[in-house]
Amino acid sequence: MPQYQRFTPEDAAVFANDHSELFGVHSKLTSVSFGDNHMNQVFRVKNQFGTSLIVKQALPVARGLSEQWPLSLDRLRIEAEALIQLGKASPDHVVEVLHYDAEQAAMLLEDLDQYELLSKTLASGRQFHQLAEQLAQLLAHHSFFSSDFATDIAGKNAGLKKFNNPQAQQVVEDLLLSDPYINHERNQHQPHLQQLARQLWQDEKLQSQVAALRAAYRSCPQALQHGDLGCNSIFVCGDDIKVIDAEFACYGPVGFDLGLFFGSLMLQYCAAQGVMNNTERARDQQNYLHNQIKDCWQHFANTFLALCQQHCRDPLFSNRSYQEKFVLQVLRYSIGFAGAELIRRVIGAFPAAEFKQIANTTARQQAQQQAITLGCRLIMLHAEASSISQLLSPLQDLQMQ
Repeated sequence: MPQYQRFTPEDAAVFANDHSELFGVHSKLTSVSFGDNHMNQVFRVKNQFGTSLIVKQALPVARGLSEQWPLSLDRLRIEAEALIQLGKASPDHVVEVLHYDAEQAAMLLEDLDQYELLSKTLASGRQFHQLAEQLAQLLAHHSFFSSDFATDIAGKNAGLKKFNNPQAQQVVEDLLLSDPYINHERNQHQPHLQQLARQLWQDEKLQSQVAALRAAYRSCPQALQHGDLGCNSIFVCGDDIKVIDAEFACYGPVGFDLGLFFGSLMLQYCAAQGVMNNTERARDQQNYLHNQIKDCWQHFANTFLALCQQHCRDPLFSNRSYQEKFVLQVLRYSIGFAGAELIRRVIGAFPAAEFKQIANTTARQQAQQQAITLGCRLIMLHAEASSISQLLSPLQDLQMQ
């Protein structure tokens, strides 16, 4: 294979044809670039019979971000291997990696053309009643079998080496757990939020809790995490989900992925009234989102504890009391990281698209302010939380306003 070169659509078609037997010798291929991504380029390669594949190639320089974060092409290997490992935990609910090429930093993926992005479907008021259970099962199995409960020291160290992803982790630390709490040039909040932003920058108690979350992200490599598991990394079709985009995968605290997912659902919750312009329909959607968070946590906790009882390798880690304390810490991390996700999607870079969909200026501003207030509450309470109700009760308070 030649030295790395950035694919044209024609190159992507050749790559797909060379590394897959899906198309056949008589196929006439078309290749179209799609998506708006700072770090990668993505192509759909299709033949005249409608058979298609996705080609994803990492870019050597992140568009618009090159001065802040140098990125290694090896991140695509990490993504491919993380998706494969996630797929082992739940084969039906993770996009399938069909081929990976190290020299071109490119891979072939199954085409999810029949699926829709979860964030867009939720914003339209649609509901998926298997979402919580499917995602909880995936995360519980994936986290458990990469954790100390299921691996020995050699296995754990091998995983840490394979998924050593410091450049991507730096991006996460900066965007999620640093920039919104300082007056950083990457922040993109609107002028009406300036006063709230300044309060964040001056709130030493809040920043102390954020520092604790950042330390946990950096120094608690408990299990392999997807690393960016919001509603923009999940596709849905009917009642089935497919997880994509694991280029930020690394070992981190169990609860990080859950927290980003919960925070993403809470963004939808805050935006619902403004997006839908129908109070009854919006409240129904908010109740659905509330219940999905609750059900996801309950399924996760029950499944993780059951796996501990059935498959734990270490006699001391088999102690039930220790396992329950571990799961409680997972809950606390998930609450804290959910709060951080809410704040960064309003104050930080890459603001949430959910709020841009709110046409009414007053409603949009109110939703953004609610998200910041909710995020701060969750961060401040996360270290002492003891039940999922402490994550959910602030949502109910918002609905009553």
